Parts: sequence; C-alpha cells; structure tokens
Amino acid sequence: MYYNILVARPFDQVFTYESDDQTLEVGQIVIVPFGKAMEVGMIMQADVSKPDYTIKKIETVTKGIQLNEINIKFLKWVSDYTLAPIGSVLKLFTINKDIISYERDDKILSEPTFKSTILNDEQDKAKEDIIKIQKSSHKPVVLEGVTGSGKTEVYFDLIEQEINQSKQILIMVPEISLTPQFENRFKDRFGMDINIWHSKITPKKRKEIWHKCYAGEPIVVIGARSSLFLPFTNLGLTVIDEEHDSSYKQEDNIRYQARDLAVVKANFEKNKLILASATPSLETINNINHKKYHHVFLSKQYSGLPLPQISLVDLSKNKLEKNQWISALLKKEIEKCLSNKEQALIFLNRRGYSPLSLCVECGYRHQCAQCSSWLVMHQQKKRLLCHQCGSIEEMSFNCPKCLAKDSIKFIGPGVERIAEELTQSFPDKVISVMSSDLINSPKKIKELIDKFSNKEIDIIVATQIMAKGYDFPNLSLVGVIDADAGLFGGDMRAIEKTYNMLQQVSGRAGRSQQTGNVIIQTYYPEQPIIQSLQQRDRTSFVQQALLEREQFNIPPFGFMTSIIISGPSKGNVEKISQQLVYFRKYSEEFSVLGPVEAPINLLKGQFRYRILLKGKSRKNLNIFTKKMVSSVKIPSAVRVVIDVDPYTFM
Repeated sequence: MYYNILVARPFDQVFTYESDDQTLEVGQIVIVPFGKAMEVGMIMQADVSKPDYTIKKIETVTKGIQLNEINIKFLKWVSDYTLAPIGSVLKLFTINKDIISYERDDKILSEPTFKSTILNDEQDKAKEDIIKIQKSSHKPVVLEGVTGSGKTEVYFDLIEQEINQSKQILIMVPEISLTPQFENRFKDRFGMDINIWHSKITPKKRKEIWHKCYAGEPIVVIGARSSLFLPFTNLGLTVIDEEHDSSYKQEDNIRYQARDLAVVKANFEKNKLILASATPSLETINNINHKKYHHVFLSKQYSGLPLPQISLVDLSKNKLEKNQWISALLKKEIEKCLSNKEQALIFLNRRGYSPLSLCVECGYRHQCAQCSSWLVMHQQKKRLLCHQCGSIEEMSFNCPKCLAKDSIKFIGPGVERIAEELTQSFPDKVISVMSSDLINSPKKIKELIDKFSNKEIDIIVATQIMAKGYDFPNLSLVGVIDADAGLFGGDMRAIEKTYNMLQQVSGRAGRSQQTGNVIIQTYYPEQPIIQSLQQRDRTSFVQQALLEREQFNIPPFGFMTSIIISGPSKGNVEKISQQLVYFRKYSEEFSVLGPVEAPINLLKGQFRYRILLKGKSRKNLNIFTKKMVSSVKIPSAVRVVIDVDPYTFM
C-alpha cells in the first residue's frame, strides 16, 4: 500500500512511500528514509496510487502517536497563513526521534490542595461574567484590568474549575523570565507543580510534558510561544497573559504571532480562551469594538489603594548635570523612598553601559564588522558587544583609527551606567541590574527576583524584562530615565509599544502596602502619549491611535506582509529585489512599497533589502505574495524571507 507522507523538513510537498501495513491512518507518525538520513514524518494521505518511479519503504511506524484531525487542520492553516513550508510547520509540533522514543513513567501524582482566595466584589463579578460568557460563546474573552487589579487571581479561580474537571490548561507568557515568580504563586495557590515549557528545559522534562499533553492527562503548562504547538487532547482553558506583548511574535524561521494563532486554534477546538492584559493591543481592542471578542474590565487595584501618582520631569527645563542621567527630583524621591525602608525600580530600556563609543579626536565610532550597527559598551564584562549578531570586541580607550590615547568617550547611558550613578549617590545601598545579557537564565532570574522580594536589594535598575508581570509588595517608587526612547522611528507600533511599556512599568509601584509614586523623565512632556499616560486617559490614546491606523489602512484595518531579501553580494540582493517588485504590475489591488535597503542593511555579513506589501484581504494578499516570490528564480546565495503581519521593520 502507498502513502503520501509529510516530512518534518522545509518542503511544501508530500512524498510517497510504501508499506506492507494496510492499517495506517492519516496523522500517524512514521520514520522514513529521506536522502541519506532517517526523518520523522506524518501520513497525510492513505491508499494513494503507485507512482511510476521507484519509491522507498516506511522504516518505522510509531506506536500510538497520531495527530488528530484538528491538529492537522491547524497545521495546514498555519502553513497557509504564514506562507511557511508545511514541513517546517510540522516541526513546530516538536515531533522528533527523541519524543517518539520516550517511554512513559506512570508514577502516581499527588492530588492538588487548593488554597482558597478571597476575591473582591469587582473580581468576583468579573469571574462570574466570564463563566456566563463561556457557557454560551466560544469567542475569546479579554480580561483587561489596571495593573495590580488581580487579573491573575480571577483566572486562577477559573483554572481551579478546569482542574476539578480533570482538564488540561495552558498559560502562555511572553517571556520565560516571568515564569519563576508565576510558578511560586501557582504552587502557593494550588499546592501542585506547574509544568514549565520553554527552550531551556531538559530533554527529559520536554518528553514528559509532551507525552502527558498527548495522552490527555490533567496537566497545567505555563510556556512561551512554542507551547502553543503541544499536542493537547483534553484542553479546557488557554490563558494568554500579557497578550499585548510583542514577544509573542516569532521573528526567526517561521514567523508567526502566537497570540493570533492561539485564537484560531481555540476556535478550531471550540475551547475557552482568555486574553489578559492591563494594556490590550490595538488589534485586540479593535476586535472588542467589532464584537469579535468579549470584554471584562477590572478598574481598581486589589489592595484598595489609589493608582500610583505619575509626575513628569521636563528635562528641557530641568537640565541634567554633566555626565549625570538622573534628575535632582528623581534622586530626591529615591532618597525619600529608601529612608522609608521601601524599594525603588529605575527603568531604562537600554542594555549595557553606553550605546555609543566615540573618539573625540577624529570622530571614529566603534561599529560591528558584520552589521550596520554601533557596538554597545558593557562595562561589567569589559567588552564591546553588537546587539544584532553578538560579535564581541575588547574594550579600549585608545582610538584604533587615529591612535589617540584615552580619546574614546562613551555617549549616552545604559542600565549599567545608571547603576554606577546610583552607587555614587547611595553608596550604602544594595543596587542590582536586571537585563537579559546579565541575567540570562531562569535560575539567575529567580535568584534576583527572590532577593528583591526578600528586601535584600534596595534599588533595581532594569530594562523591559521587569516592566511586566512582577509583583513586589515593598516597591513604592518607579523612575523612568528616558521615556522618549522608542517614540520616534519607522515602526508603526513604536508609540503603542512605548505607551504600553511605560504604563506596565508604572504599575509595578504601590501594589499592596503603600501608594506608589512614578517619576517620568522626558524632553517632550507635551507629547500626547506622555500626557495621556500622566492623566491615565488610555481611552483617548487608543482612539487616536486607531484613527491614525485606519487613515493609513494598516493593521488592524488592513494587512501587511514584509519580504526580506538578503545575501553576501549587495548587487545580487538589489537585483533580486528589483525583479520581485516588477511583479506589482499584475495587480492594482495591493500597494507594493520598495525595494529599499533595510534600516539595518548589513546583518551578520548579509546585505538586506525590504519590500512591504499592503492590502485589504489577507487571503488575496497571501496569494499575490506567493505568486510574486515564485515569479523569480532565487539563487542559492540569496535568501528570501516572508514575514506575514510584520512587527519589526529593521
């Protein structure tokens, strides 16, 4: 008998194999010879006609592993939507030789011991509203609430109901840095372990979780983007925490938005889905406005305290001292905070010590040899680092171009420089830095979070890694060093990202014991985004942002696809780019912008051009994109990447 098999390789076709076994079904996982290797594949079609060429036999049929109809439907949809080879999408399901060879350890698990929580009236109503909605509708529910309003406790109560029904639960978080504190809260609430799923878990744990999901066992998984593709067979509830976060967008290999895929998957399965955020994305708000999503809102902090007071420091009038980045007012508030035995968070979304090193004699700037970006000085590690490709250079104060001695000066601050300034101002206090290059593992993150929670740290200086999801009872002051960073540039989501990030980080202050205080340093205090933030008028900000998006027919009012062309020869890349856009003459339905050199036009030694497509129909735009790319013969040295619904334009 002959079978069409999808191989977990980057191909958009199936391959025919032979087997003496006539009982094989669609969705079964097999191992087949492919080239000189053995590859994992999945039966896509059974009992096909014998081809007129010599074919190979299926090597192994795995015992009891078969993707169901819905998983296959979802697999096909992801491939169609992202324009990624369907074989690559199969690989997202984490099906490999290690997974399928796993032998289960059927140990008896202890029963959970629930710790009852007391919801306030607003939380209790929100919970009951969600239960009522989910009984009559399969539409996603957006749980919006101001920071500190207790969204987590609301959906914890809903999770408890699912556990009592022996259902599987998936909680997605945008970054693994959020998992340690969340894990502690979960264990305290439910008296049971939660299963963590991300790229750094052990192979043994990965196999264990995968097979529990596949077997339909009651399990709670908290995971990053990839957890979406776990083979749940008894899923009761999916929660997308911090649904607005751009980290849900996968930027490597297959480019997808995990939040949006989760919505589609839940619709296929008719499962419950909650999108939780203090700052829902504009796409989500638009879906609420068009009745595609239900909306439940928490307006008050759980503690009963008023929301943190937000004050602005106008740096155009309150000049900073030379080589100082923290204003006198903010330092005064830090001093007041520390004298009250409280903690402070100082926020700057810039890693390292300084973003630019400059020779004052000849103007030389340290630039990456492989990328069109400046090297960032990291003082703690005594090196210059490229934040695009990771290239490292030794730090030197002498100019490599004009050879002038001690002529290299460092321009602008990163978190390390802010920490240095704070150490000079508060030498008797414990000051720590939290950024992804210094705290780069779940273990290190947990250690630092625990120290801050236990009041072993007085001031923490952090990037966006600390802007969301964390709860510190003794944190009363948040200082924002450069609120203007990210306001300007070509990213259509720059303003939205900046607003959300500032609101999220502001919400870390004053969550339980005392009213919080937020000090924002800005050179543009009259900017509408800064004003709406200070006045807590998010509604006006959202309305204006949606209006601007609609005027330009960009998401959520239109669809966009980015094509990135890269290669070692700039001439070849430009030539292929021009050939691609020649195809635009065949349609007046879509806007074709470019080709242009990418803002980062050299990355890891590859020259880069970009083309941007816009249209009113995703289906039609995808068809047009596929035809455009297939109209040109792409040389092996040139890479063409399609990014549906792009989040970055660099």
